[in-house]
Amino acid sequence: MARLLPPDVSFEKQRLTDGWVYMFRHRTLGTLGRILLQDVEGGRCHISCEVVGDPGDPMTARRAAIFEPIGRDIARQMEAATGPAPESFTVPKAPQEPTEIIESKVIPCPRCGAAAAMLIFAPAATDAGRFEDYARMMYPEYTRWNVPTWIIGPALGSGSPQDRPADIVKVWPVRESTQRLPPDRFNPLLDQIIAGHCR
Repeated sequence: MARLLPPDVSFEKQRLTDGWVYMFRHRTLGTLGRILLQDVEGGRCHISCEVVGDPGDPMTARRAAIFEPIGRDIARQMEAATGPAPESFTVPKAPQEPTEIIESKVIPCPRCGAAAAMLIFAPAATDAGRFEDYARMMYPEYTRWNVPTWIIGPALGSGSPQDRPADIVKVWPVRESTQRLPPDRFNPLLDQIIAGHCR
């Protein structure tokens, strides 16, 4: 299977009671989706390919564009080995619940009390793909709040966490590039957003 993969894509394989699941990751897009190979009658196999993410998230379409050709190639290889097999390709119809608790904070406007900004804390976000995993899992939340939202990675380097920089990605309302900022540079940006909330 590895020979079919683009250079930025990897997979992990796990045994199920009735088959196998292959989880696919992209270096910068994070988890792409999974392929389920499930045993059916007559020694054949049912292939199911599932793209992860909210259907409303534009990044889900980007993941699908990479993942679906991989799934179709694997389905063709399976057919060559075992004969024609039923297959399905799906994008979730509803957002999937995160499988982990993700710490986040909604910051209210001091004047009107409405939400003014949101911070998502991502201690495992050590590369672009991990940041994307947090953005995918929290997409329903930050789009529901509809306020400027940042994902903040772990503090880097040594010394006091209050002084150490972190990689920070603004994901809403417009996705921006990763910045490495210490608190004394990020906090004034956040304060400015909050101060301008209902002026």
